[in-house]
Amino acid sequence: MAAKSYNISELDNKLADRRYHLADSNPEFTQKILKTSRTIANMCYQCGTCTGSCPSAPRSSYRIRLFMRRCVLGLENESLTDPDLWLCTTCYSCTDRCPRDIAPTDVIMAMRNLAFKRDIIPKNFLQTVQLIYNSGHGVPNNDVNRAARTKLGLPADPPTTHTYAEFIPGIQKIIDHYELKANADRILKGD
Repeated sequence: MAAKSYNISELDNKLADRRYHLADSNPEFTQKILKTSRTIANMCYQCGTCTGSCPSAPRSSYRIRLFMRRCVLGLENESLTDPDLWLCTTCYSCTDRCPRDIAPTDVIMAMRNLAFKRDIIPKNFLQTVQLIYNSGHGVPNNDVNRAARTKLGLPADPPTTHTYAEFIPGIQKIIDHYELKANADRILKGD
């Protein structure tokens, strides 16, 4: 199997090094993940059930087991800067099947939250925040979908914020509370 490359020499070299360097470890990172995820990630014994259960793993380079190991070792930069962090679909298959009752999906979500605080987030996620803020949907309805729904005998707009636009201000209030839209706008404007 060919080595994965992100075309970022520093990251490629770091990920190619399979040795553990104590200087790279941040125990506070592990504690933040444990506190935020509210799971016992430090009890992971690397059986691989999570990766074997993951629907993204066969189709990508994503390996949740690797992120679990990085969490335990306190490898903050390796975890938060790896683009694969964003390949998790949050289906919870790994959590459902973990023999230690650990919630790897929650570990990934905790890592994503920490990455977001450092402005490390894919643009498409930020654009989705903007879409949800404006329409209540990550994938807003469009004319093609409306025509297909009508052809199937369904209302052109589903019974969501497309039909009940009065709920959009509530969604916006939640997003504003967590400053997601403001941060998404700021990060995208900087690019």
